[in-house]
Amino acid sequence: MSTLGKQKILKQINRKHILNMLREHDKISIAELSKNASLSKPTIMKIMKYYIDKGFVVIAGKGSSTEEGGKKPNIFKFNANGGYSVGMVITANKLKAAITNLKCEIIDSCNVDLSPNEDVDSVVDKIARLFNKLLEKTRINSSKIIGMAIGIYGLTDFDNGIVFYSPHYSSWGKNIKMREKIQKKIPENIPVILDNISRFHVFAEKTLGAAKNISNIVSLIAGYGLGSGVIIENDIKRGFHKIMGEVGHMVINPSEEIVCACGSRGCFEVMVSVGRLKKIISDNKNKFPDSIIFNISSNGNLEDLTPEEIFEAYKGNDKLAVFAMNDIINWLAIGIANIILIYDPQVIVIHGIYTRAGENFLRQLKKKVNQISLTSVKKDTKIKFSELGEMSGVLGAAAYVVNNFFK
Repeated sequence: MSTLGKQKILKQINRKHILNMLREHDKISIAELSKNASLSKPTIMKIMKYYIDKGFVVIAGKGSSTEEGGKKPNIFKFNANGGYSVGMVITANKLKAAITNLKCEIIDSCNVDLSPNEDVDSVVDKIARLFNKLLEKTRINSSKIIGMAIGIYGLTDFDNGIVFYSPHYSSWGKNIKMREKIQKKIPENIPVILDNISRFHVFAEKTLGAAKNISNIVSLIAGYGLGSGVIIENDIKRGFHKIMGEVGHMVINPSEEIVCACGSRGCFEVMVSVGRLKKIISDNKNKFPDSIIFNISSNGNLEDLTPEEIFEAYKGNDKLAVFAMNDIINWLAIGIANIILIYDPQVIVIHGIYTRAGENFLRQLKKKVNQISLTSVKKDTKIKFSELGEMSGVLGAAAYVVNNFFK
């Protein structure tokens, strides 16, 4: 490499280092930056001018004079509103979107309903409309958008922006050039990222949530389908065939009578599904005739029971609800024990409907995992509920754009 090339790379490294320091501090002076980065003050000043011109740094005031007197030095601050990121997720029935600043703080959000198995071009049109709606509501110019990321349930090719297949939208067919379709509908200067929604869930937890600053994480979303995102040594892992994290189709009970959508029996997804939870209650109703579940069902039909109604009965120690939930806990623990063996994470973060089941559910789950996991690792792997709520995927998508931009 030429001397000029080496100087260019060194300049980029120094800029990145200084910008990350500014992102980590509320306010900081040239002297502090110079000391912490081991760079000369003139070099720091050049970097500050570069970022001020870009809009990523602002002068936040004046510091104290030195003992020798003289002019008070400028204090600098990372400008969180120097750029914006858009995150979206395509779920089974909704398109959710949010625009965040460079600190991943939500500026505004909106969503729109999606029809069952809605046509791909219709979904892409709605993505473009929500994008434009966010810009109109916030009065942010598209030139300030550093990128947009979209998460989807299904098999995706992150590198090429392709949806191999989505179980919720079978009408799309296979190998859809989704990123290309979206890119045609928004300003061409805005890069588009496409990935499985579970990977944005896990990234949200690492950057903003229950696994912040942790290196090895698995997020697990369960209830209506099941998927996971995997971060190993700070990197999102996708695998050679882009299917890493598809643990929902890991067979954990081959004698199960319910057939999974994939055609197999006893998939992890089936064993812990809300549908199976309701089936357990229905199949065992005669064993628990005094259960309050029969009274709280909205119309007396057990098929119409909501998860929240079951959880309320469970929290009230109703015997039928406890029986059914313990079965779910058992299979969830078996799946998690296998995940621990496969990925060896420091933290497993649970997303989805079961986060509403309460702290006792989480305690019983941890207890069961400890009973069946390897003794050497079972006490070191933390299991937590996500606290980011329904915006987790959207936040993770927006945060991924920001992280990718500053890389």
